[in-house]
Amino acid sequence: MKKLKKFSFIIISLFALIAVSIFGYTKYKKPSYDGEVALQNISKNTTVYFDDFGVPHIYADTQKDAMTVLGYVHAQDRLWQMELMRRIAPGRLSELFGSKALPNDKFFAGIGIDENSEKAIAELDKNSETYILANAYLDGINEFIENGKTPLEFELVGVEKEKYTLKDVYNIFGFMSFSFAMAQKTDPLVTDIRDKFGMDYLKDFGIDGSLGITQLKSYKGKSNDYAEISKSVAGLLDNSPIPPFIGSNSWVIGAQKTKNGKVIFANDPHIGFSQPCTWYEAHIVTPDYEIYGYYLAGTPFPLLGHNRNYAYGLTMFENDDLDLFQEEENPGNSNQYKTIEGFKNYTIRKKIIKVKDSASVTLNIKESMHGPIMNGLLTTLSSQKPIAMSWIYTQQKNQILQAVHALSHSKNVNDFYNGVSLIHAPGLNVMYGDAQNNIAWITSGKLYKLDKSVNGNFIMNGANGIDDKREFLPFSKNPSAINPTWNYVYSSNNQPEAIDNYLYPGYYLPQDRAKRIDGLLAPKNDWTSTDVQKMILDNTSSVTPSVVANWLTTIDQ
Repeated sequence: MKKLKKFSFIIISLFALIAVSIFGYTKYKKPSYDGEVALQNISKNTTVYFDDFGVPHIYADTQKDAMTVLGYVHAQDRLWQMELMRRIAPGRLSELFGSKALPNDKFFAGIGIDENSEKAIAELDKNSETYILANAYLDGINEFIENGKTPLEFELVGVEKEKYTLKDVYNIFGFMSFSFAMAQKTDPLVTDIRDKFGMDYLKDFGIDGSLGITQLKSYKGKSNDYAEISKSVAGLLDNSPIPPFIGSNSWVIGAQKTKNGKVIFANDPHIGFSQPCTWYEAHIVTPDYEIYGYYLAGTPFPLLGHNRNYAYGLTMFENDDLDLFQEEENPGNSNQYKTIEGFKNYTIRKKIIKVKDSASVTLNIKESMHGPIMNGLLTTLSSQKPIAMSWIYTQQKNQILQAVHALSHSKNVNDFYNGVSLIHAPGLNVMYGDAQNNIAWITSGKLYKLDKSVNGNFIMNGANGIDDKREFLPFSKNPSAINPTWNYVYSSNNQPEAIDNYLYPGYYLPQDRAKRIDGLLAPKNDWTSTDVQKMILDNTSSVTPSVVANWLTTIDQ
């Protein structure tokens, strides 16, 4: 009996020791929210206050100092999330998780975000404030990597920390942009339905825009400038470290419709729950600048933000900025594809994917003039003929970093409009309201018209010289409304009205949310912040009753 008691005591003591060790170890790994940290090349006057929610409020003498500290605290809170985010676009998740991540890596390595990032950085003005502040942010991240505590996940996976570069920032923005695109998930499915069942079967899908009854109204006004392939791709996105945007609401109410005569701004991006969450909140204050922003992991400038002068947010535009083309290969030479000028050689891009505990995989990616060939990059692609992906993000000049910097540093609505114009992809409804009582809805994206005979909702013909004709439109043709006469703007991913009699093609969501929002905003002229809070939580549909009524007529009594 004494031996049994002694043995039990040893076991209990051992478990207690293990529990205490684990608790102490995890406690040691936690971020530091008090004390002093010596960072290189910043003023001693730089201070960070963490509020009860863990949000850092950074006070510094210069923006450069503030950005360095932002990078440091962002890394201490979210370094593992950053690590996952920066590895998606270049196809580097297999280095962490082995062959299970290989399908994801093949796809993203193939579509060319990483190469586009290199090109964008080469074209960036190295003397610009954008470049200087972004690198200050990276300096802060790298100081934490050098001197801070290593997150437990790195040790569990067995990967060494690597310093961050500007290409990581661009790759994160690139992945975000791709997650906003819809064509790669929709066009193959719609094409398959058409080929199997015919066009009549697709009438109820509303791909001709017929279901977009409640449309966003454009308005070109003046500012109040008082101060001057379907499931497989969907699966890749569903398993990503950042939950996909699945639809969002936003509205800005003009001073003429509010009780206190000031603009009220509301923005609700619908993102699936994750831990840690998608956004990182931070507040920066310097003598010449202030912003309370919401940042993606590993990015220096916020996508949503506000200060004492203005607020801005976004929803998904849902415009079509990605097309799929079926190429026709030379029967006598599989390295060539047909064009109206004759057969051309594919260009070959080589990409090596390192795989944990296994041999590296070499991709030889074929590219036509339309873009990379997706066969082999998507294992579920059944087409025997090559399918190329043409995406505006990788084909147009990439100024996403300059754009996001501009949105968070605008002095007035005109600055903000010009900042939005730099975003060629993704397509966004960017919302704005300021203390000078300006309100605005501005769409981002490099828009284009296809030939009248072409429907971009399907996989298109890459060889006929017609399907790939594009008429690119000036930014002034993008749908927008600045200080409209009806005194409010809103967006819920719904169809904008036609511009110059042209209805922009896209993958817009049904009108239910849009109709409800418009129906609430239009009649009321004494809005308060409390009213808007209640509206955000509103769950009434003005469309569902008619849908139910139609269903009931088909049910046998």
